[in-house]
Amino acid sequence: MNVTYLINTLSVGGAERGMARLLSGLPPDQFDVTVVALATRGGRIVEQLPENVRVVDLDIESPLEITRLRTVWNEISETDVLVTSLYHATQIGRIFGTLRRVPIILSWRHNENLKTATRQRLFGLLSPLDTAVLADSNAAKSGAIKSGVAAEKIRRVPIAGIDPSEYSPVTHRPKERVTIGTVGRLTSQKNMHAVLDIAANLKQEPIEFRIAGRGPQRDELQRRIQENSLSNVTLEGFVDSVPEFLENLDIYFQPSIREGLCITVVEAMATGLPVVASNVGGITESVVPGETGYLEEPSSTDAFTQHLLDLTTDPERRAAYGTASRRRVVENYSQERLVEEFLNVLDEVGAYNEAAEDESYL
Repeated sequence: MNVTYLINTLSVGGAERGMARLLSGLPPDQFDVTVVALATRGGRIVEQLPENVRVVDLDIESPLEITRLRTVWNEISETDVLVTSLYHATQIGRIFGTLRRVPIILSWRHNENLKTATRQRLFGLLSPLDTAVLADSNAAKSGAIKSGVAAEKIRRVPIAGIDPSEYSPVTHRPKERVTIGTVGRLTSQKNMHAVLDIAANLKQEPIEFRIAGRGPQRDELQRRIQENSLSNVTLEGFVDSVPEFLENLDIYFQPSIREGLCITVVEAMATGLPVVASNVGGITESVVPGETGYLEEPSSTDAFTQHLLDLTTDPERRAAYGTASRRRVVENYSQERLVEEFLNVLDEVGAYNEAAEDESYL
């Protein structure tokens, strides 16, 4: 079966890592996979793709380079299944796939709310071109329905794809200094200023905060750290290994304003960390308050502060929440589960029948 996976970038965001884990789990003797990316943006995700996957990088940096989209048109000429991920790739893929008469078009929905109201409307407007929409959380499913996608067209497929063996569980014990960390692109969506607010509140406590990631807010955050003498906060920048970063934490904090599944939260849970996070998107499904961590509104700085402070002084609770977190990941967010549910969707929409009708497949 020929599968083309069209995605915005080859960076190492949640959607890209989920793609790599899904494609790594597909049987190579049954699938011929090509990844087509609109832009490079670091390109580090290529290192995580299996060797049998062919990668086409259009390296589009500006809308004026639209002529490069001819490559997309050519690449999907023999495709049995077109999978699209992230907004721009999804809209382009839907139109090109339909015009090229690709038998099966599957479009991911990763967030409950898209960046603008216009994107929300357009996502729903073009959804009749999809064979099915893959929502990586119930929140993303609800957002798709609000956009105008027919409920019967949506399949819930959590894209985390975690291999628990890649994450060494943290050993929680009394410590003189506790480390709280977070991972994410430094943008307004991730609400990293909340981390600095809380760090200022806990300035006199034996707690350090580590922020991993890069993005347009880095200079702004660094300036605020210096102006407020927040010696308890470190901007780590890009980290080569998220599992290794997480293994050196005691608590994971995710104060995002909006999210999809939020794979980094699931990764933190796989590492056996208690999670304090916003009650947005798929986080409300992965984190169980009072069992694996705590959830609050993104603006609830005081509540976040109290939860984090309570956990820093209670290693037994951190251990109990961490054990429950890892168990929840194994049961609900494994790579095996992701691949199984994706293959089930292919079966439901008749992808195998479509491929079998192709003489090149026979």
